[in-house]
Order: sequence, then C-alpha cells, then structure tokens
Amino acid sequence: MGRGRPWTDEENTLIAQLYAAGTPVEEIARKLPQDRTFNATERQIDRLGLRRGGHLSEQSKKSVVPTIEGSDVMSREEALKVLAAVIKRLQSGGEIDDVELMCLRTVNAVIRNYFTVFDSYEKYAELEARMKRLETIVEQNLRKG
Repeated sequence: MGRGRPWTDEENTLIAQLYAAGTPVEEIARKLPQDRTFNATERQIDRLGLRRGGHLSEQSKKSVVPTIEGSDVMSREEALKVLAAVIKRLQSGGEIDDVELMCLRTVNAVIRNYFTVFDSYEKYAELEARMKRLETIVEQNLRKG
C-alpha cells in the first residue's frame, strides 16, 4: 500500500486545534488545505497521539489565556531563541512522550509562521502611528484655518 503526500506541520497544528475543539473528523478533513480523506485524517489523529480512549477535548482542561498587548509581543530575537530550543530538543533524540512531541511540533509550526505575522504587526503599528500624526496635523490646521 502506497503512502500519500506527507503531512505538513500546519496541517498537524490545524488537526490538533480542531480535534481539541471537538470538531468531527469529517469536518476536519474538509478544512485541511487539500481536502484529506476521512480515513487519512483519522489515521493522522491517531499518529499524533490525540485520541486516547476518547476525544482530547473530553480529557483536557481549559485554561484562560490573557490578551497579548502590543508591548507583550515577542521580539524576533525571542522567537528565534524559542525556535532554536525546540529544534535542539527535537534533534537531541531519546525518548519523548507524544504530548511533548506534539507541543514541540506545534511550537515549531507557530514560530515559523510568527515572522510573517510579526512583519504585518510592525507594518500595522507603523501605519497606526502615521495615522495619529496625520490626525494631529489635520486638527492643528483646522484650528488655524
């Protein structure tokens, strides 16, 4: 039996998120970038160790995550340090449990995409600052004129 195309980190992250939220496998398969089959998606859920006697969402506890403010955004250097630590742990070999492996893979995928988001954030913050300066100039000119 031949194997299909490899699963990407992004697909694995999406599977983990949707499965944890209790999304049915059929819907998860449809939401994957290139419509994976139900059976392939179900096997990947098992490979990722998400299913242990029931849905992960039934077993896991929910946590409250605080809102991240602009000043709390991770710098490029901090993100690179996290990525380097994850890669070092993955390369170190030895035993690793499925949950830690999934967490490391998820962090790896997120950090790799972080730089794109960070660039957009920086551009947005710069645009917002320019808009505020323009508003101030317009208000000053309206008062004068």
